[in-house]
Amino acid sequence: MSTKEKVYDILKESGSNFISGEEIANRIYVTRAAVWKAIKSLEKEDIKIEAITNKGYRLMETEKIINKAAIFNEINTEYAEFEYLKDIHIEAFQTVGSTNDLAREYANNGEKEAVFIADCQTKGRGRKGRDFYSPTSTGLYMSFLLFPHTDFAHATNYTCMAAECICRAIKKVTGIDTKIKWVNDIYYNDKKIAGILTEGIASLEDGRLSHVIIGAGINIYTPYDGFPDDIKKKAGALLANNVDSEVRDRLAGAIIGEFYKSYKEPDKYPFFEGYKEKSMLVGNYVKILPYGDSKEKNDYALVTGIDDECRLLIKYEDGRTDALSSGEVSVVKY
Repeated sequence: MSTKEKVYDILKESGSNFISGEEIANRIYVTRAAVWKAIKSLEKEDIKIEAITNKGYRLMETEKIINKAAIFNEINTEYAEFEYLKDIHIEAFQTVGSTNDLAREYANNGEKEAVFIADCQTKGRGRKGRDFYSPTSTGLYMSFLLFPHTDFAHATNYTCMAAECICRAIKKVTGIDTKIKWVNDIYYNDKKIAGILTEGIASLEDGRLSHVIIGAGINIYTPYDGFPDDIKKKAGALLANNVDSEVRDRLAGAIIGEFYKSYKEPDKYPFFEGYKEKSMLVGNYVKILPYGDSKEKNDYALVTGIDDECRLLIKYEDGRTDALSSGEVSVVKY
């Protein structure tokens, strides 16, 4: 390999992080002048490189557009035996307000299931109305529109199903094992890399769900400018920026394939045991956060399991037990 090629590979490996000319030179046993010459040669080939004094060099982020053809290729190649996937309606966008909002608008036009995927969201949201940071080119934002015709009480099951299926898809495409923080977050290396928001519309007459929208946001790569200050301590990314350009599209296809297997054939492809196995809470102490604006003190409890209704089973210090069907908890060293 030429010096130019070696320098380019190191920059790719560094992703959004700066690397000094001195470190590059030491790694490939050349002078800093040779590194500078290689950088200039790469720039002549229209490779965008940012250089900052006392920080070094890094590749400037290039736009990665969602490729619908690549998504279908993953589905048709890896899930060809599942006939129902051939009829799935998929829409892909560059920038949207929210994929969940698109799904809701689409639901008003009839009972046709669909998947909405976007490269960027300007109004992405998580639980309790929180914003979900959804920058361009580094994440995967998608929503499933379903018409399950089931009881509203089972809405949480779809969140758990989606979480477990996303973990399966990540493992299938990247080989990476991830964990689930009850009820709707996915973690890797102790950092949150994905969140799920399930919204259900129920009939007032019989309490049954007319439709369900499952939104998922996944941090594939670290954003070029990093995560915002309010989330950078807990947010993480699945991959460095040196993987093949189709990994995001392949992951979207795998998530669709894995999810519909469990959704359409729950007896053959159950999600619940996998969800429990991937739990990062069972056996750990957690802090149970008060609901809403409640001023009640935080409670601490040991997580003993997850029941068949996807409720978190806990045991307080005084021996009391409970089954949480909603709310928030955080892991503590206790």
